[in-house]
Amino acid sequence: MKSVRKNIYLPGQMVKRLSSYSKKTGLLMSEIIRRAIDEYLKKEGA
Repeated sequence: MKSVRKNIYLPGQMVKRLSSYSKKTGLLMSEIIRRAIDEYLKKEGA
């Protein structure tokens, strides 16, 4: 699947949490966000 670039705005505190989790897991923030969106869409049946 071809990737498409999207720009989003996140609250500062959310970016701090993402950054901390990224350092802890070794995952890129973009990968964490992709996984979270995928899980949300599966849960919502989209």
